Amino acid sequence: MEILNVLEENMQSEIITLDSHLRVQVYSLGTEEKPTVILLHGLGSTGYSFDELARLLSFDFRVISLDLPGHGNSSYIHNEQFFSMDSLANWVKDVVEYFNITGFHIVGHSVGGNIGIYFANKYGSLIKSLVLLDGGYLRGSSLPDNTLKDEMEMTEQHCKNYCFSSWEDYEENLKSNGFNNELIEMSKKSMKEECGVIKLKVNAEVAKFIIKNTFHEPTENILSGIKIPVLLMRSTLPEQLNVYRQRETKRLLHHLTTRVVDVNESSHELYWEQPVHVSKMISNLD
Repeated sequence: MEILNVLEENMQSEIITLDSHLRVQVYSLGTEEKPTVILLHGLGSTGYSFDELARLLSFDFRVISLDLPGHGNSSYIHNEQFFSMDSLANWVKDVVEYFNITGFHIVGHSVGGNIGIYFANKYGSLIKSLVLLDGGYLRGSSLPDNTLKDEMEMTEQHCKNYCFSSWEDYEENLKSNGFNNELIEMSKKSMKEECGVIKLKVNAEVAKFIIKNTFHEPTENILSGIKIPVLLMRSTLPEQLNVYRQRETKRLLHHLTTRVVDVNESSHELYWEQPVHVSKMISNLD
């Protein structure tokens, strides 16, 4: 019964203001005497997308999950440089200083993994380890026939066209794609209602800033400066990407002390598809 109660507890929500006057939406769960893990989401998502994983991790950790700038309820500076991985690592550092945290773990999904890579390079003395959830290793530039121009155009079209006539329409779409009610509720934080249309909170310009800043990342220079342990949890679907996953992982292993774990039968959203397995791997870190 005690376990059930913990799993039913959702993350607590607050908005903090940094010295830079930027607002940050923070979700948290767990007590301060436990080691801290900071969760960084991917492009277009929110910190609340980690709710199920956070509840599992809260047995062993104090969990802090952030809405990245321009996502959810976090504000941002409207220029491309602000969305460089170096700048976003500095933003995470500002949040860490706000909470006066040291000796923590960073878990980054997708682009959150890229930010984690830069943070580990610049501020490695502050953290114990870095976990990459299918992020931070597979460069957009490494994929065949994938140009920056094409990726920017696809991103813009997705941001503009991923919209629904109502919340009911949105929910039905996700249900038809195999989402359960819990995943639907977690995903809603990334959406907003505007002029009667349900659409992504992240705008196309912010998304393109991030795509442009990550297309060739991580560079070998950044990777070679990381001295902390790294756990890479890779998706395995779609299978046609596995040859590129292997090649980019080999590049990562050349520079980092990295443990690689394949999460079988999982796609890019592996922490949604297999949260128990992912949480157990993270909990073994401390």
